Amino acid sequence: MRIFAKSPFLIFALTCALGILHCKTESQDNTSQTVGLGLAVALQNPYQRINANPDTIIIPNSNATYQSPGRSYTPSCFGNAGNTSFHFYRKTVASNNKKLLINFMGGGACWNNDNCFGNNTTTFFNFLDTVPDLFVKVAFQGILDADVSTNPLKNYDVLFIPYCTGDLHFGSKDVSGFYNDPNVADASEPSFYSHRGHDNTLAVLKYIQTNYTQVTDIVVAGQSAGGYGAILNYPHIRQMFKDTATFPSVATVSLLADASNGAVVDNFYPDIVKTIWGGDANLPTWTGTISSTYLDSGGPASIQNFLSQVTSKYSTDKVGQYAAQFDSTQRWFFHVMGVIKSGAAYSDSSNFFGPGDSSEVSDSPNDSTNTPSNCNWAVNSKNAMQNTTGANYYYYIAPGDVHTITTSNDMFTLTSQGKSFNTWLANVVTNTGTAPEKVDCSLGSGSHPCTDTNYISNQYNNSLKRATSHQSFDLGQDLAQTCFP
Repeated sequence: MRIFAKSPFLIFALTCALGILHCKTESQDNTSQTVGLGLAVALQNPYQRINANPDTIIIPNSNATYQSPGRSYTPSCFGNAGNTSFHFYRKTVASNNKKLLINFMGGGACWNNDNCFGNNTTTFFNFLDTVPDLFVKVAFQGILDADVSTNPLKNYDVLFIPYCTGDLHFGSKDVSGFYNDPNVADASEPSFYSHRGHDNTLAVLKYIQTNYTQVTDIVVAGQSAGGYGAILNYPHIRQMFKDTATFPSVATVSLLADASNGAVVDNFYPDIVKTIWGGDANLPTWTGTISSTYLDSGGPASIQNFLSQVTSKYSTDKVGQYAAQFDSTQRWFFHVMGVIKSGAAYSDSSNFFGPGDSSEVSDSPNDSTNTPSNCNWAVNSKNAMQNTTGANYYYYIAPGDVHTITTSNDMFTLTSQGKSFNTWLANVVTNTGTAPEKVDCSLGSGSHPCTDTNYISNQYNNSLKRATSHQSFDLGQDLAQTCFP
């Protein structure tokens, strides 16, 4: 699901889940006792909602922004109707638990009227106020599913950070005079919209400083936009846990970024991350060579570079990055960037950005530039992962085009290059005593090891039985044959 406005997927998922359960209980004589038990199980929510309020946080040994007297923050969602108040969730697995998973939710991004608004063109999760608290339990499984015995994180408490700001969890800015929702009368439109994803993260960190001082093992993870949030906020989280006066027992901290390796158009960082989202106020200048000008035009900013700074600064932490070789959603967002950058005449139509499965995105050019195309995303993504530095950095390049894996129970059966993803994950995020590997589907066996499994269902993939696009399908090829000839 890529278009989020007025398409409450998570509400739908919750409704479906309860509906399926109801059907099952009806098949068992439909007794009130069975139905009642089934609903009790379905509605039992292990997640506690925690509201966030403006405050100040101190992160010792960081920089002047975060050290005493501290950094003030104002938690908020974007500000459109139904998406105003930020909160987060806690799942307690054990009393005084020493193991903690901090998970950043995904849900797209926005930086322009074209993709922040519209009934058919909004590309971020913009209705947090309207979803029930149970949505976390219903919509997210995988590493959050404590009922799967092979889940390496099943014994971890969870702090789940919802996404409602469209800024990859890294903004700190109220934007006025730039956005204009065409579906809202001028008199009713907010005076500003907020990209305050980093502020929301700081509210969670403040909570941790009071409620999880006993932790020994911490995993920071995120999916899609949440994976970017996990990466970009990792230095702040990690530096907080280095405060031994507050956290005297920390032993291991690790980072897992799932489907967060997007190629971007030129000037994405100065024009969007810095200017629109206000990310420059949040730069971890204590990390490697990251400076106050990191996001400036001509600067070094990229996910590859940022991760390389992280692995150097926190060299004892394991850092893992996952991506499907032809991730359809990340290819599509690269395309969306290109459409907006081109200045195309806007229409509130699903055709404006095209199908969210990237089937109609052009395969070319294939020249490793920042010009959006299916092949440029795939090639640039792989190059970025393979060129990220640090002996403590590990990647897992999976076959296919399915977007994200760690909140799906498919993670327990996924393989690439003959290697189990779940085993790789355990080696990254827990102290198994075994070093993780760098896994690449192209080194697997068979004639099509990067396309013949883990692909989404659409007419072209289903017909070819491999991950492909409309253009490649017309040539009788999958995307690997087109992009890596």
